[in-house]
Amino acid sequence: MAAEPAGETGGVWETRRRRAVFLQERYAFAGDLLKLYGALVDVQEAAFRAAKGERVSSAEVARLAAEIVLPRVVQVTTTTGPALLIAQIQERLAAIDPIVLIEQWLRGEEQSPVDRYLARASTAPILEALGTAAGEVCSGPRDTLHCPRCGGLPQVSVLEPSGDSLEGPRRCLLCARCSWQWTYPRMTCASCGERRTARLRVFAEEGTTEAEMSGSIVRGLEKDKRTAGSRATPWFPHVRVDACETCHRYLLGIDLTRDSRAVPIVDELAAVPLDLFAQEQGFIKIVPNLLGV
Repeated sequence: MAAEPAGETGGVWETRRRRAVFLQERYAFAGDLLKLYGALVDVQEAAFRAAKGERVSSAEVARLAAEIVLPRVVQVTTTTGPALLIAQIQERLAAIDPIVLIEQWLRGEEQSPVDRYLARASTAPILEALGTAAGEVCSGPRDTLHCPRCGGLPQVSVLEPSGDSLEGPRRCLLCARCSWQWTYPRMTCASCGERRTARLRVFAEEGTTEAEMSGSIVRGLEKDKRTAGSRATPWFPHVRVDACETCHRYLLGIDLTRDSRAVPIVDELAAVPLDLFAQEQGFIKIVPNLLGV
């Protein structure tokens, strides 16, 4: 296994790219997903730089995403993605104007997995490049449960050092639409705002502190590495499931205080077994990630 690259030497896109390569080698079960994501990063970086450099106006986002970025997303998906997704893309694009599915995503409408994949992969780098102006082209509530910038739903919860030795780690939510982060209270449901601890569930792998404290253990991810009587070594010591029994929603939480090299948007894609476990317990993800998990 290759050693993980140190430091951020090429900006956010290079950091995501290198993390995807590292996790692809580490987690064979998520290899295909991470390979496709790595190919998409190249497309998205180019789109981000073009939108940033040309100062694209908000009104041009849907057209730019549909006419310039989406064809490149389709191209790399056709080369790298699974056969079923490729077939679904070809069928869908023969039946709908790409600008329509882009606009549906920007309005926050319900979409099929393939529509959501195409729209999200194509618009994400542009919205990220627009910064605060992303809010001008996106619909959705601006409240604690939604991105204050664009109104999107949270994709993942992030626990990061506060920078103040007198304070504990700070929790943030990462937007699924524009990748903005906003501060959010710990032990509070990111979907409905439930705060009663009796209604909040934490699932983590055996061998992690969260599992020992909560008693909600995800088992079976390390069977091939265990010996009789040994302590399990978790695949994802820095990842957990935050679930709510009030709204029956969940999202994954990435703890940067445990792994400072984690890249939440990438590590969330790799933690497929935790997603599957949460769904087996009857919980629904607040929003599927870019690759539909």
